[in-house]
Amino acid sequence: MTETTQPTGATAPPQPLLVDIHALAGLLDRSVASLERDQAAGRLPAPVRIGGSKRWRRADIEAWVAAGCPAQPTRRTK
Repeated sequence: MTETTQPTGATAPPQPLLVDIHALAGLLDRSVASLERDQAAGRLPAPVRIGGSKRWRRADIEAWVAAGCPAQPTRRTK
């Protein structure tokens, strides 16, 4: 069994702090359509809106997965 290691001093490229739904689908090994359904049902952490786009904080997604992917509390709007 061989291991691949990076040379001393080499660093991995930085991970983006915010991910779009396509990157989120890749991270979670899910389809975009299933994530859109989960978001509409309140089963995903809330995204951040930047202009007309939605992005998810990588840290929020990692914490959500570590917690067992719990449903998010319902948000009330006035």
